[in-house]
Amino acid sequence: MADSVVLIAAMAERCRDMILRSDEPGLDLPTSLQPKHLHWMCREIVQHARDWPATRLHRWIGFVQGAMIANRMIDLDRAKAMFDEVKTAYGENDEDLLDHLNPDDFFEFDIGGQG
Repeated sequence: MADSVVLIAAMAERCRDMILRSDEPGLDLPTSLQPKHLHWMCREIVQHARDWPATRLHRWIGFVQGAMIANRMIDLDRAKAMFDEVKTAYGENDEDLLDHLNPDDFFEFDIGGQG
């Protein structure tokens, strides 16, 4: 069974690959939502997965996927499917990784861990 850090890094790699394959230029969105910045964020997640707190990794991957939705690279169902694919590949079934994708279930998260 993989830990959430490994799964988030794998998810970032999958997002990075989709961003690279995307032929959409980034629409008329702020720089922080542009594909170039999202690609950088994915590289950072993969590079620092073992150094950063899990809360930070979850926030970053959530931001990347939200921006991918804003860029119309994926929709909410595809984002959920991507997590399912990664979890299946690693033999994981942790629902905690999907909390941020459920619009009907409010959750709290720790904003700490910026260290």
